[in-house]
Amino acid sequence: MKNLYFHFFPRDAGAGNLLEYFWVSAVSSILIIRLFLVLTDFPQLGGEKFHIAHVLWGGAFMFVALTVTFIFLNRETKYIASVIGGIGFGAFIDELGKFITHDNNYFFQPAIAIIYVILVLIFLASRGVEKYFHLRPEEYAINALEMTKQALMHNLDEEEKKMALRFLKKSDPGNPIVKILEETLDKIEVKEVNQPNLFHKLRSWARKRYFRLIKSRSFKWLVINFFIAASVINFLQVFLVFRFANTFAEWGQLIFSFASGLVVIAGIFILVYKRSRKKAYEVFKVAVLISIFLTQFFLFLEEQLSAVAGLIFSLVIYNALQYSISQEEILEKEK
Repeated sequence: MKNLYFHFFPRDAGAGNLLEYFWVSAVSSILIIRLFLVLTDFPQLGGEKFHIAHVLWGGAFMFVALTVTFIFLNRETKYIASVIGGIGFGAFIDELGKFITHDNNYFFQPAIAIIYVILVLIFLASRGVEKYFHLRPEEYAINALEMTKQALMHNLDEEEKKMALRFLKKSDPGNPIVKILEETLDKIEVKEVNQPNLFHKLRSWARKRYFRLIKSRSFKWLVINFFIAASVINFLQVFLVFRFANTFAEWGQLIFSFASGLVVIAGIFILVYKRSRKKAYEVFKVAVLISIFLTQFFLFLEEQLSAVAGLIFSLVIYNALQYSISQEEILEKEK
């Protein structure tokens, strides 16, 4: 059954990136729509007789995204479709309140918290796909073939060729198609990349700065002080607000702020006494996930879109930790 599943549903090695583009587009779509509605005093398209809800625009965008993937074969199209689909999904899910209430209440307070949970699940899924989905040899071969066909549209650059060859090394060496692909790639001349794109420049810059930073004596104490400050803020919030907590949302914020603070203390202990940056980062990531997935949920439940700033800050910290963990894994492999 397992082999049958992978035979019909081979996975894309770049699925995590596609889901991430989808997520960013969906979040941006919701925020832009809400901002536009506030600034324009909630206009209604269609006049007095009709009301063209933006859920219909969301369906239209998702239809376009699906149609694009049906028609075109190149990989760039999948990225375009992920952005268009994300915009459509954001417009669609933004009207959730209308469809879970008897009176079609767009402003139903818990709706934004439910939307938030859905978006967080998509975000975690995109990260989980990158970290925990281990492809089978035949799936690596399929991904290598997908990259090789780019040479028919434009010459492969050096990074694309290296990635395709890495995929083939993880494929079944006894498969005749794998051998043909390896021979084909060896014959393909790579395109010189004189001007790397912005993404490659940023990645190279970030990696150099990270390696320089971790060699600094003050780096460990900088990390410790940052998370101590975060933990202190959490505990102070619990202490100061404890007596005034009345609602379900307030109690949820307090409980999970306290839990996040305890996890941060465990991470600091590992960093100082166990001297393991990678393990400490992973523990800190758990604390941030508690904040993103639980504490922020109760903030959205109570404050709605005014809690966006806290979410953005938490996601920035999460991505920084994720990047740091990946670099520590590279360092471990190089030892």
